[in-house]
Amino acid sequence: MKKLLLLICLPLLLAACGAFTSALTDEDVARYIKAYDNFAVAAPELEKLRTEDKAMSLLTCAPCLARLEKAVQEAGYKDMKTFIAFDIRMHITLRAWAYVEITKLAGQSGQAVAAEDFCKLKENIAQSKDAEEMRVVCTRLKSYTSFLDRAGAFAVKLAEKLLKDGDIEVVAKHIDAISAALSNEKLPSEFRHGSGGGFDD
Repeated sequence: MKKLLLLICLPLLLAACGAFTSALTDEDVARYIKAYDNFAVAAPELEKLRTEDKAMSLLTCAPCLARLEKAVQEAGYKDMKTFIAFDIRMHITLRAWAYVEITKLAGQSGQAVAAEDFCKLKENIAQSKDAEEMRVVCTRLKSYTSFLDRAGAFAVKLAEKLLKDGDIEVVAKHIDAISAALSNEKLPSEFRHGSGGGFDD
């Protein structure tokens, strides 16, 4: 199952609004990457726990959830609820970063098209002056949007209102490291962003 975690995001988001009380910092990004690195390290153990529990997903497996909570606590989060809220915030910020980048690149190509519409048309990417950079940014946008689609419109709208000025700039400084952490092949599939922009099965 894909991103079952997000079926329970709204109550968790509402319960963990402390994740949005201050502007994003380099330390926040480092902690976020560390959590995903911890998930990757724990992946073999998590799969073993899931199999023993006969669960369909890590997210429906009580021992797995306990291990995931340990992973986020080791990264510096209070608990899984706090991490999930921050994960939504990061994906909203990442999507905003992608919009800014695509708007800049589309502007350089002389086309005034909305970011998501621009990415849907492969010929736009091919005609872009920086075609490879455009392809990378559009793939990332698809991935971030896919995550947020699963979060539910209300939760995302609430979180968007809680973002702070400067968050996009902080994400932009670390975009390659964040993207590498999110697409790490060692991550459990429930957490790994696929190379095609969605989530791995």
